[in-house]
Amino acid sequence: MNLSSMDIYFEIANKDTLVDLLLEEGYDDFYFFPCKRYSATALLRSDEEQVSARRDFGLFRLFMHETEALVLSAAIKRELKDKTIKIFMSGAKEL
Repeated sequence: MNLSSMDIYFEIANKDTLVDLLLEEGYDDFYFFPCKRYSATALLRSDEEQVSARRDFGLFRLFMHETEALVLSAAIKRELKDKTIKIFMSGAKEL
């Protein structure tokens, strides 16, 4: 079955909001990975972030059909319109 892999990168403070949204939209099978976003000092907010040059982020990965991913990404962007969030899709084939 050909599916799309949807990666959602977000500021860790938005994790609970995203979990609630995913569950409300009927997605109850997804993966979470804690991660760091490394960036220029100008993009980091706190003193701790500026010293370490990184910020706490999270990654949710879901597998679904491309049409579902487009609908879900639009819902996520509406919910978190003023937040730092990146959404990517790539092909995935279950072995």
